[in-house]
Amino acid sequence: MQWEPPVFEQPFELWREDGVLHLVLAQGARFRMREMKEVVRLIAAMDRAGRTPVLIDHAPDVVVEDKARALLVRVCRAQGHPVVVYTTNAQTQGQLELFRQVHQPRFPFRVCRTRLAAWRWARERVQLEAVRLPLSPSDGESWPP
Repeated sequence: MQWEPPVFEQPFELWREDGVLHLVLAQGARFRMREMKEVVRLIAAMDRAGRTPVLIDHAPDVVVEDKARALLVRVCRAQGHPVVVYTTNAQTQGQLELFRQVHQPRFPFRVCRTRLAAWRWARERVQLEAVRLPLSPSDGESWPP
């Protein structure tokens, strides 16, 4: 899984692959309310149920303004997406851990130092969700039994 920078001059790129939403934050990006609303809108459009894991590739020097961060926290609490953030930057890791301690997210939240670890955690959430959902009827059986 080789990441390529976004083609357009947007501060993020978002796509769905193998049951996981991938959100790449561009290096040096600044997220104000406008950008955060767009991210939230796109994630909601790509996952109406609000259960698909979101893997965030967090580049160094990304700035999220306070109002945008507050919006993200509110939306995540309401939707409950599992979120895993991948970053190799020690300062960013520290900020994310502080975020986790201060906001105490009510949704699954993890910070990983490798993309592979983040991917595995996100895929585990997909598998757990698949096991949690009831099986659908087969061979013309009525549902529920």
